[in-house]
Amino acid sequence: MGHGQGNIRFSPQYIFYYQMYFDWNGHYCGSIGNRGNGPFEEPEGISQIIYIDNHFYSKGTKFIEYDNAGTPTGKVKKLHTPLTPNSNDLKDGEFLFGGMNFSLVGDNFVIYDYPSILYLFDRNFETLYLKVVTEADSLPAWTQPIGDSKCITYYKDKAVFYNFMNDTVFYITDKGLIPQYEICFEDNLKLSTHTQLNYMKLIAECLKAMNRGNSVENTELVRQTKNKHKVTAVYETESYLFFCMTEIIPFAKPRNKLPGEPYIIYFNKKDGKTTRINKGFVDDLLGMDYFFPRNGIYNEKLITYLWPHELFDYIEECKDKGDIVNPQLLALSRTLDSEANPVLILVHLKK
Repeated sequence: MGHGQGNIRFSPQYIFYYQMYFDWNGHYCGSIGNRGNGPFEEPEGISQIIYIDNHFYSKGTKFIEYDNAGTPTGKVKKLHTPLTPNSNDLKDGEFLFGGMNFSLVGDNFVIYDYPSILYLFDRNFETLYLKVVTEADSLPAWTQPIGDSKCITYYKDKAVFYNFMNDTVFYITDKGLIPQYEICFEDNLKLSTHTQLNYMKLIAECLKAMNRGNSVENTELVRQTKNKHKVTAVYETESYLFFCMTEIIPFAKPRNKLPGEPYIIYFNKKDGKTTRINKGFVDDLLGMDYFFPRNGIYNEKLITYLWPHELFDYIEECKDKGDIVNPQLLALSRTLDSEANPVLILVHLKK
């Protein structure tokens, strides 16, 4: 089905991979939208899809509504045109140029236009409000989050928002933002807002240094990110708050360094304890080294994927070492072809 947490999205009914959607048993159900220049087509394809009340909604350069069979209903709105102001928060001529997250909030939609603004839209694609979530005197022409980051996730019927620059995890509501958790990081570990906002500019400076044959060790990017860590996503469940984390090591290979290993910090809402898990959880499902939720956490499930070749390679390594291979892993391997799509693995949290 694909890889990277940004490529796979979840809803109670379906799992979405780009324009394709599958049921939770892994069966292919169809695809949504077409590439093209027609009124109900996307010139560059669809980036995100939502399903609610027997309708699909896609976002690319437009909002498009489809019926339950995936046929456009005729409701469409271009996103690169001025938005219609329906509140005092929105000024005439305000534009929305894309946005990195397209998510549900109750009966409405929210888009996070990184790094500054959250926009809420109703089902008719009219703008209900905007909220500024990152204050900055000026922004670079091109800003992009570091790595494969996810700023909006789901907990039950709530949209959870954390943009890695503020110190608060919020719930997004029809009325605005509700502070839910205050996050305290040690100052020596947290990446500054200035560096995050200017990350692409700093990368460009490193590339220039490398093109001249110079080391990047004395560049501002390397100085600013030394020993710094990044939250790539926050997930809430019934009992826990999970933070997917990584150490930031830009241009690791040219610098002869190992990339930062992802890890998890989770907060137990019942006893208030915080725990760090390096690499991942003990894998007592398939018997591999560890389990890390590469695709996130949704509806009390930790979700990851496994490419068939990764599974086969692991089995061979175990045999070469003389280790016992988990029978469940062997049974799974017999059902797979080395060229097949990856397997999505769901781990249910204990109640």
